[in-house]
Amino acid sequence: MKPTLQVSPSQNASGGFPLTDYSFQATTEAQTSSSADLPATKSPALHKLSSEFFGTEMSRDYVTQFLLFTIIGGISAWPIISMLLAVTRLLKNY
Repeated sequence: MKPTLQVSPSQNASGGFPLTDYSFQATTEAQTSSSADLPATKSPALHKLSSEFFGTEMSRDYVTQFLLFTIIGGISAWPIISMLLAVTRLLKNY
């Protein structure tokens, strides 16, 4: 059920936004047909299947990703450490 708009042509022509009805209440038919009354069901078979299948794969995948992250982090930190060593040598010789 849509609310009845309370807009006159003069209000619409002024360029403002139309008035809306904030006191709208749903009918009992609309309330009983909502999905809020239905209990949420979870598919345990799919969850169990995925956890069993990905259980061993995740540990191998985690180790691989950790090693790649460590290598990329070391390569990224190498020029910064080299720059800090060069600055300290420069300050010692100055």
